Amino acid sequence: MRLGLVANPSSGRGRHNGAADAARRALLGAGHDVLLVEGAHYEEARACATGLLEDARGLDALVVVGGDGMVHLGLDVVARTGVPLGLIAVGTGNDIARHLGLPGGDVGACAQVIDDALRGRGRVRDLDAIHATRPDGAPVADAHEWSFAVAGFGLDAAVNVRANAMRRPRGESRYLCAIPLEMRDMTPYGYRIVTDAGAWEGEALLLVAANTRYFGGGLDIAPQADPADGLLEIIRLDPVGRLGLLAHLARLRRGAHLGHPGVHCERSRALTVEALEAAPGRRIPPYPMADGEAIADLPLRLEAVPGAVRMLCPAEGPA
Repeated sequence: MRLGLVANPSSGRGRHNGAADAARRALLGAGHDVLLVEGAHYEEARACATGLLEDARGLDALVVVGGDGMVHLGLDVVARTGVPLGLIAVGTGNDIARHLGLPGGDVGACAQVIDDALRGRGRVRDLDAIHATRPDGAPVADAHEWSFAVAGFGLDAAVNVRANAMRRPRGESRYLCAIPLEMRDMTPYGYRIVTDAGAWEGEALLLVAANTRYFGGGLDIAPQADPADGLLEIIRLDPVGRLGLLAHLARLRRGAHLGHPGVHCERSRALTVEALEAAPGRRIPPYPMADGEAIADLPLRLEAVPGAVRMLCPAEGPA
């Protein structure tokens, strides 16, 4: 089959520069025609992927090399096209790979999953994706129209931004190291949100829309999330102090936070988020993040779109 293989050498601060070549060799060895393209940064890598897809010869699948951010990039290219998306999971967080049951950090094993799925020994799953627009339906910047895992609007987004900027430590522990730095200011954020159940306005410390279970390098934010049910898990955390937040983080690690009275969870096909103005005891929400990438400033409307992406998955797994 004809596969597009997309890498961003700057992803993960260049720690996985050899992964693209290793993936290419593995997929060539499995008998596929592999077209490898690389971009010096996110936008260039996305443009290269789009070029492969628009080539008259077409693609049987698009494969991205990296972590959640590269899935975000690939999804934005293949959403609603019917072209399957595969992942060589060598990223920092690998939260999407974790949910899908992919072997993180193992190029050969990921390539085997892709080959098996394409040959009918694995699964090609029609899964939901998160589509972002303005509340009136107007498009956002097209490079971040689609997301797959978790979109965050509160402390979670602020931690994501800080972790992305950190050079040390490497890997998933960056997210945990970024949390105490963001905890220096525990002032909650002000929101007005609209879900299928109606409108809510007030202060919260954390607000996410989840299509899959994990974020922040393995924190189990939405244990019941199913990327094939057409719904988002909307999770909101009431304002708490530092000790209260630490207790919530301990529960998050094992997915035991949803029963706490300060945690609110509902399922909704769509979520609209607007920022309230700063006021005493309330600050403006940070820039929204999804799949580890900045998406667009508020206000935003997110919608779960059933079957928006075909994912190459293991024969057995939790997705």
